[in-house]
Formats: sequence, C-alpha cells, structure tokens
Amino acid sequence: MILAIDYGETRCGLALGEKLAARIWTVKKQEVFAEISKFKNIDIFVVGLPLSMSGRYSEQTFKAVRFAERLYGEFGREVYMIDERLSSVIFKGRKDVDRLSAAEIFNRFISSNSDCYRIKSPVRLSDEKLRKLGDLQGKVLVANLSDVRIVKDKSWIIFQDDPYYAYLFHKIGCHIERDRKMLENFAPFDIIIAEGVCEELRYLLGPNGKILCL
Repeated sequence: MILAIDYGETRCGLALGEKLAARIWTVKKQEVFAEISKFKNIDIFVVGLPLSMSGRYSEQTFKAVRFAERLYGEFGREVYMIDERLSSVIFKGRKDVDRLSAAEIFNRFISSNSDCYRIKSPVRLSDEKLRKLGDLQGKVLVANLSDVRIVKDKSWIIFQDDPYYAYLFHKIGCHIERDRKMLENFAPFDIIIAEGVCEELRYLLGPNGKILCL
C-alpha cells in the first residue's frame, strides 16, 4: 500500500492506494502522524518535494524533507520524495486542493515520470579519507558527497542533487545548490572536493585551485 502526502504548513493532503489512489483526504498538520498510525499496511510513503520553479531548494523544501525524515524514523518504511512543482497550481481555486495535490503526487510516483529520491542513510567517508583532507583553507566546494563530517567551515558551498543529503548539510548551516549553473555565482573556488563529477566541475576552479576527487 502506498500513502502519498502533500505536506503543508497547516494541512496535509493524503492519498492512499496501490496502483490507484482509492482514498484521498485532508488532515491538520498536527494530527497527521496520529492519522497515519491508523494504517498498519503501508509499505511506501511518498512525500511531495516543494522545489522553487527554478529547481532550487527553499526553506519549504527542507521543512518537507524534515517531515519525510521523521516518517522514516517513526514507521521504518521506505520513504520517497518526488518533485511536486505545479501540483497545487493545477487545482488552484479548489477548496480540496491539498488532497487533490496528494493524489497528483501519488500519480506521479506511480507513473515514474518524475525525479524520485529515497530517504536513505548518507555514505560515510573512511576516517583515513577524512584525515587526508586535513585542514583546508580558502573557498571550498563540496560536490556529490553526503557525509557532513567533511565540512570544516560553514562557509563552504555544497552541490547536492539529493534533497535528503542536501538537508543534512542545511542543518549544519551550509549553503546548498542543486543547479550546477548556480555554482558559477560563487566561483572561482580554491578547492573542490568531489565524487563522480570531478572533471565536469574543473572549470569552476581558480587559476591555482585544486580538485580532490574522492
């Protein structure tokens, strides 16, 4: 059974079903966990991911991710997040916009036509790798890594597409981007610490900069 949730500041829309949303309804935000606890056969949770229209993270993004993290911690089921942009706009003016948005999130997950992210534990770097990085100075970019222990200074810029990993860096006070073009606003960097996209980011280095590919 799948439960899709449109998380809001005052209300949450819910859509429950298997291949189709058989039931859609709305609950107050403070009652949502008590409501969910009534259902013992939920296998998968899907939470709408509220990105800005440009695709950047916002405070609302991280509120929804925090909610998804709590779902994962309390119920121990698979939790996914899916891009919900325009889901509310489709039903603008409707009194039942929250539950209809939840149904749209449900349908997007089932159709798998949208980017979907699973809440999962970060990949920890070995203590040896952390020691080798040492004390880095200058303007630093961390790309595609999920272990927050790598950060020595909150002024470092984080490039992370996965919203849960981005949220973990947000919690410790870092600035996060998910659009590579936006990184150009912070360049040039003295050091780039990356995994998987090393050469693609080299153009963001300053003349004496270096890239550390883990």
